[in-house]
Amino acid sequence: MAVTYRLDGDVAVLTLNRPDRYNAISQELCDQLVAGLARASAEARAAVVTGAGKAFCSGADLSDLMGEYEAGGPDLGPVIDRRFNPIVEALLDVDVPTIAAVNGVAAGAGMGIALACDLRVMAEESFFLAAFIGLALVPDTGSTWFLPHHLGLSRAIEFTFTNRRLGAAEASELGLAHRVVPADRVVAEAVGWATELADGHPPAFAATRRLLREAMSGNVRDALAAERATQAELGAAPAHLEGMRAFLEKRPADFRSLT
Repeated sequence: MAVTYRLDGDVAVLTLNRPDRYNAISQELCDQLVAGLARASAEARAAVVTGAGKAFCSGADLSDLMGEYEAGGPDLGPVIDRRFNPIVEALLDVDVPTIAAVNGVAAGAGMGIALACDLRVMAEESFFLAAFIGLALVPDTGSTWFLPHHLGLSRAIEFTFTNRRLGAAEASELGLAHRVVPADRVVAEAVGWATELADGHPPAFAATRRLLREAMSGNVRDALAAERATQAELGAAPAHLEGMRAFLEKRPADFRSLT
């Protein structure tokens, strides 16, 4: 299996499982990760994505494409369509909150996967690497959107142009990493955090993610309209009534019994 899947309570743990290739993205890995995220939407309340071995994900498996290069060069557009963008789309649309447990290098498209998750826990020795400029390419897998939104335009340009490593400590300072822990604790930390999030109402997390990302690209009036429409939908659901009752009764809300 290129991606393993297990349930830890209400948390789906998806592990990129090509350690001999530093979890480079093959078509099989893409397909299984997308399927695993769909499964998490159906049976979990939060999800963690991590890597087996020393790496989180080293990006594209370029060895897969060497035959096409030797024949005159691949058409990278369809490669992106079938191998990379489906992963980002799945992470954007998954119905539960997601945490990347970055256990090692997250390079190229692997960095894009980590950035597409809602939250990131990084091992102390892990790092991000854009990698594309050294291949005479531009960042893909969503990185041209995620990097300037997380880092700001100037820092995003510097990071991608210099092709340098961005370590966990700096990532934390810049807001890319939310927690930094020793390598042997990174998955447990992410699962523990995801377990806390699992007590919440998954549709509220998914709607919040969507609204915040749309607001980054739109204007305030668009945000007002989107907030109103979504609030009206969620406000009519049983979970909101349970949340209100719990608030007034000064007790934890029990969303699990409703979803």
